[in-house]
Amino acid sequence: MTLKKKTILSLVLFFLIFGGLLTAATFTDLQVSDILTRHSLSAGQYYASDLFGSAFEAIGTCPEFLVGALALELALIYITRFWKKKPLKTILQIIAAVGVCGLYGSWYKELFGYILRHFDPVDGGLPSYVWGVSVFLALFTTVLAVLAVNNFSDESVKKLLKFSIVTACAIIASVITVQLIKNPVGRMRYRAMNVIDDYSGFTRWYVVNGQPDKAWMKATFGTSDAFKSFPSGHTRSAASTFYLTTMLELIGVKSKGKRAACWIFAVVFTGLVAVSRIMVGAHFFSDVLMGGTIGFVFAMLSKEFFLCGSKHIKALFGKAA
Repeated sequence: MTLKKKTILSLVLFFLIFGGLLTAATFTDLQVSDILTRHSLSAGQYYASDLFGSAFEAIGTCPEFLVGALALELALIYITRFWKKKPLKTILQIIAAVGVCGLYGSWYKELFGYILRHFDPVDGGLPSYVWGVSVFLALFTTVLAVLAVNNFSDESVKKLLKFSIVTACAIIASVITVQLIKNPVGRMRYRAMNVIDDYSGFTRWYVVNGQPDKAWMKATFGTSDAFKSFPSGHTRSAASTFYLTTMLELIGVKSKGKRAACWIFAVVFTGLVAVSRIMVGAHFFSDVLMGGTIGFVFAMLSKEFFLCGSKHIKALFGKAA
């Protein structure tokens, strides 16, 4: 089978699977949420206390923070090893190190924030000790991560630096894409309807509602994100695990078992995060499907342009055999 035929077959299968799931989600969104939130979201509750749902909500955004930190760690090592000009070298080293620490700190703060929000709600923001713990863990993680990356060979640093930059740009593009959809669509979250025990505000994923008044949302639901259900940012972030498949190929891993394991991990992790988002009432089936798909598509596009040299696109348009 030629590369062109393989590419066409892959695209057809992708659109058939995605189209079939989206069609099913369109007509079963509310029913699926009713079933999955039954034992995790009590009547009148906005934040669920379910352990599984809350745990994956807390770690669901981890992949993109780690990818961003890795990109800056590699940049720091690259600058340290190959740049000669000072003081620019020192300035860039400081910027990269602060950026790495900032990304780890942001994730730790978000992690603890989700945990406290579900199990020990605190009005007026996070307690001060969370900031202190987050900073300490961020500094500790930064030191360990930079030492680990420093063991990479010069060749690996050069290869992975390019990969990390492309990946970071793709993740940023996927974040912007989700936000450009999320705010205008203004789909009401299931848990927001649960608070007021009124599900008449449910709309299909393709209906554009816009954002209601923030003060009204804050007074009614205690938060201003009650109408940001579609698409799921958490699931898009979880799909950042698909970038691992590109990394394995880039560093020359030939083992089919390891590559298959990497794909399985990405699919399972993204799927678990998607289910957890429905369980806590944060999103509907179609929300997580679209969010995960956006993350997956950007991961595959970065792989196509960065690792494959656009060979599938060229083959599709008759420029390659």
